[in-house]
Amino acid sequence: MNFVFYDFETSGKDPCWDQILQVGAILVDESFNEIETLEMRCKLKRGLIPSAGALKVNHSTFSNLIKANKSHYEMICELEKKFKEWSPAVFIGYNNLEFDEEFLRNSFFKTLRDPYLTSMNRNKRSDLLGLLRTLDLFFPDTIKIPKNEKQRKVFKLDKISPFNGIDHFAHDALGDVKATIEIAKMVAKRSPEIWKSCLASSEKSKVLDLLNKNDLVFFSETYFGKTTGFGGCYILNHPIYKYPILFDLSFNPEELIDLSSKDLKETFLSGQKFIRTVRHNKNPILLTADKLERSNYFGKTDLKEYEKKSNYLKNSESFKENILLFLADLAQEKEQKQETEGSQVDIMAEESLYSGGFPSFDDLHVRQDFGKANWSERYDLCKKFSDKRLSYFGIRLIYEEFPEALPKSIRDEIHRAIVLQVLSENKERWNTLNIFNKEIENIENEYKSSIDYEFVKELRSIYSYIQKLYQ
Repeated sequence: MNFVFYDFETSGKDPCWDQILQVGAILVDESFNEIETLEMRCKLKRGLIPSAGALKVNHSTFSNLIKANKSHYEMICELEKKFKEWSPAVFIGYNNLEFDEEFLRNSFFKTLRDPYLTSMNRNKRSDLLGLLRTLDLFFPDTIKIPKNEKQRKVFKLDKISPFNGIDHFAHDALGDVKATIEIAKMVAKRSPEIWKSCLASSEKSKVLDLLNKNDLVFFSETYFGKTTGFGGCYILNHPIYKYPILFDLSFNPEELIDLSSKDLKETFLSGQKFIRTVRHNKNPILLTADKLERSNYFGKTDLKEYEKKSNYLKNSESFKENILLFLADLAQEKEQKQETEGSQVDIMAEESLYSGGFPSFDDLHVRQDFGKANWSERYDLCKKFSDKRLSYFGIRLIYEEFPEALPKSIRDEIHRAIVLQVLSENKERWNTLNIFNKEIENIENEYKSSIDYEFVKELRSIYSYIQKLYQ
């Protein structure tokens, strides 16, 4: 299967409210031979205020932000078309599952396309950042990882690449993609078994197969920059979310097995995390014992003791039932809390990808018709959606791309809503013109060189352009 390495540069950090500005993607075969390259930029969407810090990082200028040839909608349509042409494939990036993939899904969602393209129709997803963290934990120095002034390892792509002799034009989408491919090549060459394990876990069903066939697996988790290794055995699936649940074999199951569901819950909440969740849709790197024969990480651990604990748990059905009960209880408490918080803070359409449900069969047909229709026909199609989110997104797309196709009253209504958002003086979930101005002032105060001065001029030009649109 081919690999699609991809990266996005964006207007900010929030996939619900920010947008993709630049796309970089390279299709390669299993030997990393390049097949095709894609690179695109687009202009800023109407009503969207970028982050000055993000523009600084990704080298955005007034010219490529305001005067780019493609609109955001046109770029996303081309991206979807190309990704479909390249499918089926393994879609790989660097921290893509937490960042780029979320921007991709939200962009497809808001442009009335299938948000889950990279995980459907035999496509798979993988993330090189998670692989590097696992590899460095169990097999340090396979890839050299730099350290900061506090002697903590730094896994940022723009630090790792030059540290390993890779030329890297950082924070350019295509530059980041090329660097990611070079690191992947190194991993595949120096640690082929771990690379294969990473690819195997890029598919949910393969993760479940591995867990069902092995009484003992090893994995890692990263919290606040610290990565820790675990040995665990698969005991059940979460009763609500269906994620695989593993028992952490550093704990003694004999000390827990007779506890009631209530006592297990209290023990777990006290900090004794004797079970671990495997997000099998997030490319977890799961390694069997034979893969770690050359690793010193578990050198002090009696693996036979782990195997003994795993065997002990095989017939502990009442223990597993009690775990299911307290996990269901925790999930219900979480849902009640979210409902309470949700009643205080309305979830807006832009934030509803994972909370608003899936489109109905009829809405899927309307969505398909919307993609094929011309702009003059699309407003009538928007009125056919039963899902108000889809209708809202469709009308906003018409406003951004071909506003003449909307009744004047609708255009004016959208414009007034945008003005209220953009000019708000309150603390909002989206960026405002006021915040953008303050960010520019902060950069002005920090920067001293002539290059910095020129960049601030670019930011001021962007600010002035947006200001004239809405004031």
